[in-house]
Amino acid sequence: PENEVAVGLEILKALGLRGGARLVSCPTCGRCRVDMRPVAEAVRDGLKGISADITVAVMGCEVNGPGEAKDADLGIASGAGRALLFVKGEKRHTVPIEDAAETLLAEARKLVEDG
Repeated sequence: PENEVAVGLEILKALGLRGGARLVSCPTCGRCRVDMRPVAEAVRDGLKGISADITVAVMGCEVNGPGEAKDADLGIASGAGRALLFVKGEKRHTVPIEDAAETLLAEARKLVEDG
């Protein structure tokens, strides 16, 4: 029952019927050259404390990732050992994949603080 409630709340957020941070993450494919699961999980856990209505994308390749990351409020598109950070559709900088989740969460907190 607890998981069912969490899933239901995430569905409502995805439909825009409930506020809060939304995470969009790729399912990974043959183009993904980094392990995206720990990055996506860390971002998901970090977004739990953010009630602002923002969309955060965690993408695993250089092919489709940049488009998805640009469409979100914040996003990363990953490559071999690195991630390109997008804020409101603009490229910001590249970080090592090990720093991607914390960098993205820091930007999310800053975005919320700045309104």
